[in-house]
Amino acid sequence: MIPLGRHISNVIKPYLFDGSYELGELRLLQRRLTSDDVVMELGTGLGLLSCYIAKKIGSQNVTTYEGNPGLEEPIRKLYALNSVNPRLEMCILGKDAGFQSFYVEKDFWVSNSHEGSSSASVLQVPVKSFHEALLEINPTFLIIDIEGGEYELLRDGNLHNVKKIVMEIHPSVLGREKTESVLNFLSNLGFQVVDQTSDTELFFQRVSS
Repeated sequence: MIPLGRHISNVIKPYLFDGSYELGELRLLQRRLTSDDVVMELGTGLGLLSCYIAKKIGSQNVTTYEGNPGLEEPIRKLYALNSVNPRLEMCILGKDAGFQSFYVEKDFWVSNSHEGSSSASVLQVPVKSFHEALLEINPTFLIIDIEGGEYELLRDGNLHNVKKIVMEIHPSVLGREKTESVLNFLSNLGFQVVDQTSDTELFFQRVSS
């Protein structure tokens, strides 16, 4: 059960009602998540994926990050309704700690940290170091859905002990060159796409180091 409210636009409601919201990523998790995983999610959204993961492998094994402060209350309501308590941090991850502009859109799922529409609300939100978060949590499994922010996040990153990644990549935002850069970066770290539910919802497995 996902709590409804003013944070759910009329564009998003049909996807909740027909069960297609985050369905591609959810199916990848159903096939690829294992009991020994430690998960770090970037882009909590409504909290559906982190809630599912916590049910499967325990809340203590899930940390999730969301930049839109307006989603904190509905995320925590979802967790309470489902008797889970993943670690939720209301911030974004980047190269260095500090603050950054975050563009909150009416349709929350296109809110992001790099560009906004003329109607977006621009907020200054906390940034934590991606590198330091990786060292602290030591995840085996990353989930990344940050509306094009994957290029800036990954291009200078070190993924340490990560073995699995579910990522929604955004070529319509990044363009072909930056999209290929993200894929090449992961390939150079030994990751291959071994499963997918669409051209943009991909599962990467680290097959070499």
